[in-house]
Amino acid sequence: MADTYLPSPGQPAALAALTIPKARQLAEHLKAETHPWARLVETTRTQDTDDVNTVVFDVDVEVSQERINDIHDVERVAVSFRASDANWPQVLALRADFPFVPHLFLREDEFPRSLCLYEDSYAEQKMRWTAISIIERVREWLRDTAAGTLHAGDQPLEPIFLGLRAVLILPHDTFSVDAAVPPRLNIVRFEPGECGEVFVAARPTTASGDREAGFIAITLLCPPIVHGAIRVVPKSLLELHRFSVQAGLDLFDELRQHMREWLGDTSAMNCRLLIVLGFPKVRRTGSSVETTDVWGFVTNDVVTRIGETLGLWQMQGAVPGVLLGGRPDEDLASTVGLLPLNSMFTLSRAMAAAVNGFEPECRRITAVGLGALGSQLTATLVRAGYGRWTFLDGDLLLPHNVARHELYHMAVGRPKAAVMKMAADGILAESSVDGFAIVDVLNPGNQAETVATSFAQADAITDFSASLAVSRHLARDVPSPARRLAAFLNPRGSDLVVFAEDAGRKITLDCLEMQYYREILVNPDLADHLKPPDGRVRYARSCRDVSSTVPEDQVAMHAAIGARAVRTALARDAAGIDIWTSTPDLSTKRVHIQPVGIVTCQLGEFDLVTDERFTAMVRQLRGEKLPRETGGVLLGCWDLTRKLVYVVHTIISPPDSKERSCLYIRGVAGLREAVELAKARTGHMLQYLGEWHSHPDGYGAAPSKDDYNVWAWVKEKTQEDGYPPVMLIAGERDLTWFVGSVAKSTSGVEDRNGGV
Repeated sequence: MADTYLPSPGQPAALAALTIPKARQLAEHLKAETHPWARLVETTRTQDTDDVNTVVFDVDVEVSQERINDIHDVERVAVSFRASDANWPQVLALRADFPFVPHLFLREDEFPRSLCLYEDSYAEQKMRWTAISIIERVREWLRDTAAGTLHAGDQPLEPIFLGLRAVLILPHDTFSVDAAVPPRLNIVRFEPGECGEVFVAARPTTASGDREAGFIAITLLCPPIVHGAIRVVPKSLLELHRFSVQAGLDLFDELRQHMREWLGDTSAMNCRLLIVLGFPKVRRTGSSVETTDVWGFVTNDVVTRIGETLGLWQMQGAVPGVLLGGRPDEDLASTVGLLPLNSMFTLSRAMAAAVNGFEPECRRITAVGLGALGSQLTATLVRAGYGRWTFLDGDLLLPHNVARHELYHMAVGRPKAAVMKMAADGILAESSVDGFAIVDVLNPGNQAETVATSFAQADAITDFSASLAVSRHLARDVPSPARRLAAFLNPRGSDLVVFAEDAGRKITLDCLEMQYYREILVNPDLADHLKPPDGRVRYARSCRDVSSTVPEDQVAMHAAIGARAVRTALARDAAGIDIWTSTPDLSTKRVHIQPVGIVTCQLGEFDLVTDERFTAMVRQLRGEKLPRETGGVLLGCWDLTRKLVYVVHTIISPPDSKERSCLYIRGVAGLREAVELAKARTGHMLQYLGEWHSHPDGYGAAPSKDDYNVWAWVKEKTQEDGYPPVMLIAGERDLTWFVGSVAKSTSGVEDRNGGV
């Protein structure tokens, strides 16, 4: 039986009458009969607001004997080109009984069906368009549709509607498995512009409803349906009802049930109705739901008339009279027009994470310090759906802060922590900040319990304060199992530094700080890392009212890097030290330092803290000079408040030192300059602590009489600055430490020779 074809658009026109170059090119190619699988049938032309040229041709299709969809060996298609050339040409299948298949464009008329040939933007592809390319694409589309492979197994399911410009924005959890489908939503409508109308829906927050007068929404969920474009766009309430019935939902019955509750709500009765329908979609009958298509339809009538249409009531002036046994009037329902809306959801934390390419992260993080770096870094992580946050900061936002802060001028004069919570909670559709406190964590006062609770309940504590005192406090004084991280900029703002403790907190922030100082001393690329800035800006009259001149783009770049660094650090258990150095053109280079284990030793009232890299270095220097003794100067820093001394590095034996098999006398050549350089390069954090020397094999690390004399000299020198003396003796197997008047070897033997 011969196929029946529908007429092509427009009026017959000679090829020479075609005015659009692409149409002429296609028609001439087909007329020349150079394509073996396509033949020209006719050309037509329509002149309306935009000149349309159409080329009709028959195309041979490669189909197997077993076809999933009813595609014939020969299909007739019409390709219509518009003079504006702004979009892909429309391709129509002219066979009268062409099947309903995926990848069809939505049209007001069901037939002829419009083929969706391309996923790419026409603006990107039209420069490479040829007549042959569209013929071959038609043949591929028909071939793959016949085989049922056009829609790939990993490709998202077809939307129910296409090409709708009016937008409906719904709460992200409207159809969530964790939340009930809201029977009613409030609507705010933005005035239509060039981009079309926008309706924003929200759950009512009060019993009376807080909607903008004019619109009210009902939300309904249909049973699952097999994906594919619907045949006709619902233009009326009756057409939408009939489609819903096909999808397994009696729309009229659902509306009647919900709208009965509105009789006493005068404002609701005078609203236009917005019907929100969720269509769970499956790839094929019997398969599981993969996604839910959600669409909205705004009626052109208010609730009072729609209630009459559904047989719920009859209006007596402005008063509805309830009808008993009333039924929907299909004739009236056909006159209730609809505006279809392309629905989308507000951005949830989970979707924000997915958009950023990773799994949602609900780790509880307490952030201390919300300055320029901290505010931008946390906002970046919140925007990516990362973390449940608590903000702690005791400062106000001052005018000069806005130049580099996440916050804005309208927040000037208000506490950073409070406004940052508002700003962060406004980024996504659901809150990301569990709490905040306007507090100085070093002096919490009446906020002490709040601060302690936030630390105790945290999974991680991040220090963005750039305060050494705060960092030491978080590392040593806060009882919490939470890991600590710190992120700060160097004085000139050119480099970002990120410390991350290990998951077991064996290497704490203060110990990471010390290993960072050592890297600054030994890495020539970091020679100027802690150099003071060249320029400062005074923003008020106090001697403290100055701010460094750091460009905002530099801070923003480091905040973005810091956000990634925090996320990466918390995803692994190991400790880490990372430095990102940058150049004036914002090129960056990462310096990674792998922290080593901590070595501690209690000597009387003091705890001496060093690490395995330092002790290995001392043993190596000793071994290189055997059988002679050697030594050098100890560099580190004191925390007298906590009775801690950190031993970080050594300046090796000066060239004028006397190194003999049973004698070491440390020289002085270049030593003062080396100590001053170490202090300068570390921002005056490392200082001279004392001395160390080695013993040859067979002599252990016990102090000799000469060692006690050296110890007395070290004590005299260090006490000039008010610090206890530190000395180390490196033996064949043991290390013996001296602090104050106490000595202790790694074997655990203490020597309490008062005044040693």
